[in-house]
Amino acid sequence: MNFDRDFEHSNELFQAALEEFVAHGYEQASLNTILTTADMSKGQFYYYFHNKEGLYLALIDRLITMKKDFLASVMKPEDFSQDIFTVFQTQMKYSMDFARQYPAISRFSESLLREKGSPIYQKALARHDFGNNDAIMGIVRQAYQRGEFRDDLPLAFIQKLIAYVFTHMADLADLSAAEQFEEGVGWVVAFLRNGLASQPQEKMVEETTRSTI
Repeated sequence: MNFDRDFEHSNELFQAALEEFVAHGYEQASLNTILTTADMSKGQFYYYFHNKEGLYLALIDRLITMKKDFLASVMKPEDFSQDIFTVFQTQMKYSMDFARQYPAISRFSESLLREKGSPIYQKALARHDFGNNDAIMGIVRQAYQRGEFRDDLPLAFIQKLIAYVFTHMADLADLSAAEQFEEGVGWVVAFLRNGLASQPQEKMVEETTRSTI
């Protein structure tokens, strides 16, 4: 079950769940408190959700959908005409704008990181692995066909690497402060560009010559 389907008190449930999980984490969050705050009966809740875990994962689904919708609304066609690494950088810039516009969601993302290593964190990670994102993998495939990646690396490897990096972005960049996270994301994209991007022939000759001197 998710929040896509409207039902009575759905918005109240969303807000109450967001606040409770941020304040207390997944294990200590009280479903009774959430339902009381949302003015929702247990009968109604269990009609739509199996348990607290179902609510938590549905909440993550909704937050990710909100972010996707936001990116779709702000990214312009010309943004996608750049090379794929610039597209990644632009998407991350807009993602930071999203975090600033919705600070409660940003705080939930931080609280999710505190669940790292727990069963619920692993389920959330598996549920939203970038490798399962057809849109992103499609962009990678198109860039590969345009020759933007090194031709000595197979497409499947590049897709797996990019999926892994972006799925674990929070491990590579500091999410506790927006400025540090934005800087860390920039480092990650620069690393991907330097490691995966195709190089102009003259640059490759220059580097080969330098290495033999």
